[in-house]
Amino acid sequence: MKRVLLTVLLVLIVLTALTACEANDQKVDFPVMTKSFPEIIDPHNPEQAEQSGDVVVLHGGILNGDKWNTFMKNVKEKHQAQVRVTKYTIEGGPIIHELIYDGTAIQFTYDDSRDLYGSTQGRANDTCKGIGMMKSEQGRIFYVLTGCEKEENPFSIPKR
Repeated sequence: MKRVLLTVLLVLIVLTALTACEANDQKVDFPVMTKSFPEIIDPHNPEQAEQSGDVVVLHGGILNGDKWNTFMKNVKEKHQAQVRVTKYTIEGGPIIHELIYDGTAIQFTYDDSRDLYGSTQGRANDTCKGIGMMKSEQGRIFYVLTGCEKEENPFSIPKR
């Protein structure tokens, strides 16, 4: 009985080793794995946006800024990443920006349909090559998307 168990165990070890060797010889390309963004709960006030993990841009500052810093680090290192940025107008309307980086380009979605003065035409999409910095006339520095397919891109976030 011991001999049978030992033989079975030896066969399993050899098969496992062979399978591992074969896996190392093959190059495997993994698809871009992105998790979906948390559901947007209307009216999507700043507290809800912060709790959903959004980077929240208010006229008084930025909440969850660490999430933006992590996204920027991943883009710099060419690692897949995603972030949702919710900016609020002076009137308090949310404008939602979703950025998904696949290691080479940023897929950008812009949704201002929840803003009183926003569009009712749905979400706008664009593909951009990277993120750069721009200085405003007032001297403030902003991150902006660069190399976008569409000429005008409404995304910017203040540098902290």
